[in-house]
Amino acid sequence: MAKGISIGNRDMRKMLEIITALLAARDVDDLVEDAFSLLMRLVGADSAALATTSLERGAKLDWVEKGLPEAFFGAYEKMVTSDFVLSAVQSNPGVVLRDDQMIDRSALQRNELYQWARQLKAPIERVIAVMLPVGAGFQSGLSLYRAGPRPFSLREQAVLQELTKPISLAVRNCRWSANAARWDKVLAALLEGGTHAIVLVRSSGRELDRTAGAAGLLDRWFEPAERVAGSLPLPLLAGLAKAQAAWRVGAEGARPWKRARNGASLRVRFLALSEPRGEPSWALVLREVPDVPPVPKALAEKLTECERAVASRAGCGWDDKTIAQAVKNAPGTVKKQLRSIYDKLGVRDRRKLMLLLREAWLDA
Repeated sequence: MAKGISIGNRDMRKMLEIITALLAARDVDDLVEDAFSLLMRLVGADSAALATTSLERGAKLDWVEKGLPEAFFGAYEKMVTSDFVLSAVQSNPGVVLRDDQMIDRSALQRNELYQWARQLKAPIERVIAVMLPVGAGFQSGLSLYRAGPRPFSLREQAVLQELTKPISLAVRNCRWSANAARWDKVLAALLEGGTHAIVLVRSSGRELDRTAGAAGLLDRWFEPAERVAGSLPLPLLAGLAKAQAAWRVGAEGARPWKRARNGASLRVRFLALSEPRGEPSWALVLREVPDVPPVPKALAEKLTECERAVASRAGCGWDDKTIAQAVKNAPGTVKKQLRSIYDKLGVRDRRKLMLLLREAWLDA
């Protein structure tokens, strides 16, 4: 608490209500809509903005705002050098600052971000903000704005300072929840059929995370000239751009990216991972596929020649579309052939077929 500033019982009750809302938040949208609505009323703010970013080189700020037009941050990247709030709070992490502690009044009124807000009829005459201490590898900041000229008081500054730690914990928990949701979808892809490696990236291609086997695959399949530090190799960036274009028009997704070499191929699927707002992050599912081995003789005798071609590719983890292209059949025909294969080989589904064939190949 700020020295010499006391917080009364009424404010304490409201602060407890805010903390309850912070604990209940499942994602940043909940956080801003519920907890920050209460916070704005407590400190007399007209709008709020929460910025989050990874501390990786080149990572952009993601914004969630309340009470501000979306266009306010739509042009933010062009004006980031004018963001007097960001530079001030970054120099004083965990400390709540009022605008008069960041910039003098005349400089504020000449500021590009200030002028932009006035053009949008969303003036930010007064600001109070804090860089939230949310943990290593991640950064977040909260700004509260007032449209009128009345400055934020020392009491309001003290209230926000008292709430900084619980707000930080809530933001961090929301981030963990978002990461868990991403990995739930990735896990489903892993369980779908023998995936070797997964890379998580932002929409820009900047890497967020990877499974243990990803580095080896990327090293084997991409030349040094194709690699970009901290990002996807150039050919995969092009594949990601195609997947994003398909996602924006509501298509199911781009075809898997493929590269063949030395009797094997690398296949990469692009999975859009939903975000509370804005562009999704992406999971790249990388699978190294050897040349298709024949179905072992004991199983091949039960199948027609066409079914053997389909079964061997399904056993290697190929999807129906890829199999259909390889055997020059319609995907619907491939599905019917697979059902016949399951019946003849006594398996329930594709996963059991893959296990049966892989065991047979190992024993051959």
